Amino acid sequence: MSAPACETDLSARPGWPARVVRFLPVTGAEDAALLTDLEIERRDRLHRADDRAAFVAARVLVRECAAELLGVGVREVVVVQRCTDCGGPHGRPTVAGFPEAHVSLSHSRGVVAAAAAWSPCGIDVEPRCSISPIARVLTAPEQAWLADQPDLSASFLRLWVRKEALVKAGFGTLDDPRSLDTLAPPVPVTDWAGAYAVGAFTVGFATRTASVGNKGVGR
Repeated sequence: MSAPACETDLSARPGWPARVVRFLPVTGAEDAALLTDLEIERRDRLHRADDRAAFVAARVLVRECAAELLGVGVREVVVVQRCTDCGGPHGRPTVAGFPEAHVSLSHSRGVVAAAAAWSPCGIDVEPRCSISPIARVLTAPEQAWLADQPDLSASFLRLWVRKEALVKAGFGTLDDPRSLDTLAPPVPVTDWAGAYAVGAFTVGFATRTASVGNKGVGR
């Protein structure tokens, strides 16, 4: 599978709420000087060179998204992670000094995706792959929807990235993926999520907003 040749700006997708959403192949040329000391330590603990490159690329891209949303220089954006349970340097990323901005990032097989929005948001990117055991990860309505789709693999992936994005936006957990139905309540209709194919990858994005309704799994 090949990655897209250049950055893809998903911000203008029809129906998507106000946000900055980007998708980008990893080049290895990203500026690691933007990262915090803790991020550098986390990067250096990764064994594979491609994992280290993706780690840096995702964190640079999320800073660029936040900078565009906030109208500030990228070097003014400091992304931090702090676990609400243990206080460790992991968990949902936030922008230091800008509590009104919300960010999310993801990377997979040589590509990265990031988003910034004025409300809690989540993003996930996955390559086209074989489907997981459906009964263990999809709700009954999701399974019924999937059964009617002509391309099971692509349709399953749309559901899955959407589910991951919703969790990152603050809806439930993936401890039991079946506890979160991406097609019906408990996802409130005042919130939004969608999934779109970009080349050989599928990107899911979700955000809490009162301005648009739940848009389904996209196409």
